[in-house]
Amino acid sequence: MIPMTTTTQPPGRRALWSWALYDFANSAFTTIVVSFIFAIYFAGTLACSAEWAGCLTPEQEAELSLADRMSDTRGQALWGYSQTFITLLVAVLAPIFGAISDLGGRRKPWIFVFSMICIVATVGLFFMRPEPVFIIPAILLVAVANAGFELGIVFNNAMLPSLVGKERVGRWSGWAWGIGYFGGLISLVICLVLVLGAESDAQTLNATLSTNLIVAVWFFVFMLPLFLFTPDQPGKGLPLGQAISKGLQSVAQTGRKILRQPNLRLFLFARMIFNDGAITLFAMGATYAALRHGMELQQIILFGILLNVTAGVGAIVFGWIDDRIGPKLVIIISLVFLILLGVPGLTTPYWLPESVATWAFIGFGAALGTFVGPLQSAGRSFMARLAPEDQRAEYFGFLALTGKATTFLGPFAVATVTIMTNNMDIGMMPIVVFFAVGLVLMFWVKEEAGPQ
Repeated sequence: MIPMTTTTQPPGRRALWSWALYDFANSAFTTIVVSFIFAIYFAGTLACSAEWAGCLTPEQEAELSLADRMSDTRGQALWGYSQTFITLLVAVLAPIFGAISDLGGRRKPWIFVFSMICIVATVGLFFMRPEPVFIIPAILLVAVANAGFELGIVFNNAMLPSLVGKERVGRWSGWAWGIGYFGGLISLVICLVLVLGAESDAQTLNATLSTNLIVAVWFFVFMLPLFLFTPDQPGKGLPLGQAISKGLQSVAQTGRKILRQPNLRLFLFARMIFNDGAITLFAMGATYAALRHGMELQQIILFGILLNVTAGVGAIVFGWIDDRIGPKLVIIISLVFLILLGVPGLTTPYWLPESVATWAFIGFGAALGTFVGPLQSAGRSFMARLAPEDQRAEYFGFLALTGKATTFLGPFAVATVTIMTNNMDIGMMPIVVFFAVGLVLMFWVKEEAGPQ
């Protein structure tokens, strides 16, 4: 049994870095499973094992130009639809479990349970061979794993305001997010060595599926310092049954309370919109790169490495800036550059020669990463400054709710527009629209403290 420290003493730097390592631990899941290797395997291999998926054969793809390759859209669409159920599930559960945690006091038992759900479901992905019978089980396993991942983050985020003062929330949120991206980078490099070292199709398949085992081990090992060295809040002695009952009542009360706070309501709505764009960018970016630009696995992993490096650096640097100028300006700056870089990045085949369009796309994608990291970390520090002390997990649950309640619209919009237009470039444009709407709304948000 893993010991879970509980103390009322002020946390030291070891406790803070151990808390930050949780982002380092779980980033392997989003990088390898959700964004890159398994997402690409699902869209390009597993989904295409079924005739009804309508994918082109390798021989057919080889005969197509870059412009014609966009017609093979079914893999991208199916992966997009598979994300819809995940986000709805998390949106419903996050504030409920947050309220229960606030009433019970402790965070780390919840983090451990949900992390293990993610880890075990990720192990199950190792068995998803490229046969039609495994398509639905793969979708369900990704859904369960992603739900565990997202719900664990709710409670980890809720620990931050009790570990540092408001004057340092921005930097620690940014640093944690930054080392999380570097965790994704290092785990991706390990998987790169494994996959590229395969010498046959059978070995490549086994190596690709084995990356899920790497993710599971990585997650488990690097989350341990959180449970060993980071203090938790003392328990309040409330039995679990009563905590659940009162937690369900509290969710409704807090929801009404938030609706009576115009500024917090507007921030949550704005974040809901621009977060749709950010999540969809990561969820669909790798499949878009593989199918639209015909990128090989080596190029996609290089793309992932660059994206994680720039996102990590951006989150770390803007963490300092957050504490100086505030999270609102960090969010606005990030959204402006995401729009300015996103439009040309998604249209490179139309204004560049085919020989350089893919490399230009990689360059724009790496630049985008610089501002995706700060966008996400600043949202966390914003809520850490606004949430009442005795309802932090519940408020972060509502942050997750607004971050997930409509994120199914992102993948759904990409999938639907892709099918309707039979054009992957137009299909990805809803991401830019989400960023633009979120930017307009953020101009009206004020940085003010929430009720205590």
